[in-house]
Amino acid sequence: MQLFPPRTINGWLLLLFLGLVWFTPAFSAVAASYPESAHGNATDGVNAAAIESNLGAYATGNCAHCHQMHASMEGVEPNPVDGPAPHALFTASFNTARTENPYLETDNFCFACHSGFGQQVVNQDYSVVFGGATNGTGPQSILTAFNQASYHNLRDIVTLLGANPTTYGWFGTVGNPCSACHNSHLAKANWDSSRTGFPLLSAISRPDNHTSLWGETELMQSYSAYEAPYAFDTLREPDGVVATDGSKTPDYPGFCTGCHNPDTGIWSTSLNRELKRLNWGISGTQRDKHGPLARDGEVQLREPYARVAGGKSNFVLSCLDCHEAHGSENSMLLRRRINGENLEGVLSSTDAMSYACKRCHLDDLAAAAGTMTADRGEYVPHKSSGAPDVQRACGTCHPAGTGGNDTPIACGNCHGHGMNDSWAGGSQSGRQTF
Repeated sequence: MQLFPPRTINGWLLLLFLGLVWFTPAFSAVAASYPESAHGNATDGVNAAAIESNLGAYATGNCAHCHQMHASMEGVEPNPVDGPAPHALFTASFNTARTENPYLETDNFCFACHSGFGQQVVNQDYSVVFGGATNGTGPQSILTAFNQASYHNLRDIVTLLGANPTTYGWFGTVGNPCSACHNSHLAKANWDSSRTGFPLLSAISRPDNHTSLWGETELMQSYSAYEAPYAFDTLREPDGVVATDGSKTPDYPGFCTGCHNPDTGIWSTSLNRELKRLNWGISGTQRDKHGPLARDGEVQLREPYARVAGGKSNFVLSCLDCHEAHGSENSMLLRRRINGENLEGVLSSTDAMSYACKRCHLDDLAAAAGTMTADRGEYVPHKSSGAPDVQRACGTCHPAGTGGNDTPIACGNCHGHGMNDSWAGGSQSGRQTF
């Protein structure tokens, strides 16, 4: 069977070389899946001819679009001309000197194609692809996504995986931070213009299980309390149909907690602190109420959660219900669109996080049914039925405002991941002072 037909003698030589290594035990798993991957697809796979015209001699999906069999083609080194690179790649895998964004196209091998330059590969964010945001809005490439206000710091990923060779032993031979979540030889295209095939086509691999895909059988339906949010109108994510049981959403908590867990400290260069450790489990300290931990009082919820709140003690959310995977214009990688509605402006700080919370939780005006004269943030936390916080001296938490100690504070001042142990003020569970 001819997987990707060579058009020159170089193509035949490359296939001979690959034939010698693919059927060794170390490469057999990758060999069986590469033609099914996004890069190996013979119709829509990798094709770097826009970077170097000579590469047009190779069929789409051919390994030669990323790997140079020799140092030159017909006596000339293919572009970009910057010398040899590990794994016979046409350029260096990652620039470890780049500790923060903005990233350049030359900082990461993957950006050579997944960028707005040269060979353009359109990769829109989760808010568009699965969340119902208008097509063409937001970042149109992976490079652009990483160059936003909040992002997964690529150098920090290299540091984390490199410091744990027992768990991530494979990483030392790869070295590209994108490979922490993606195996370039296995990752599939999980979306197209007709939205067919998703999610049974996975683009991700857990960093502690690099040689397998994640999310084709690991689905949110494994959590009995999952309820898919709206994409638009009354149609649910991820594909804009009425699907509530998580059978079409990968188990992103199971994926993300491979790194973001109670036992792993992750240093953020951008924030100059360790990231908050997450406990999405059912035991231990600082468990999360967006995870399996049951709520301990009435919650003012919006649809689609309000209608089934009485029958479920909690809703286990998917991480990507609220967050982008690569980067966001909002702080904390919060999506531009959550639960079927765009956020009210750009969230530039933790204080603005309230706009994200309001996509699933009623604000005061909505919850109080007209009894409030302003959106003061008082009714829901203090006066509603089953309010989580008893009222006490306002100045305990609220700074003095024009009307006294009553200046509203953002949701993030009292709520957040891991803030579920009793707070210093007394008996109210679900709160934690700073």
